[in-house]
Amino acid sequence: MTEPRVVKQPGRIIAGIQIRTSNELEMRSDDARIPRLWQSFESEKLNEVIPDKAAGSPVYGVYTEYSNGMDGEYSVLAGVEVTDEAKVPDDYLTAVLNAGDYLAFEAQGPLDRIVPETWARVWAYFESAQAPQRAFDTDYEVYESTDKVTLYVGIR
Repeated sequence: MTEPRVVKQPGRIIAGIQIRTSNELEMRSDDARIPRLWQSFESEKLNEVIPDKAAGSPVYGVYTEYSNGMDGEYSVLAGVEVTDEAKVPDDYLTAVLNAGDYLAFEAQGPLDRIVPETWARVWAYFESAQAPQRAFDTDYEVYESTDKVTLYVGIR
């Protein structure tokens, strides 16, 4: 487990399907919406069918529209990078990955285990007084392979 590193990321547009949820809902397995979002994304093979997909785009999980930081609701979009938002059909929503500074948390292993574990690392990291302030603007996951993910957490 490596320490997070600060990286400057370019802006991107991600198209896909989206839900609204909260950490409170996600902690209760019967109410958790994120696993169902990913099941729909996978079963509909959206990685392959979203129009105007950028060449070589990995799959993204994008967290936006935070209502109260960690304690409120937020939107989660599962999707891929596209080159032109105007070419995205109305069937899909888009999210903008804002350009700027992010803390990158890398993890490798079974995704159903390491993604929640890595988010737990993020929450613990930001409890430290020395941690930079979270922006709660745009955070995202990049699924680099079937067993590797990097979480990018926006910082001020």
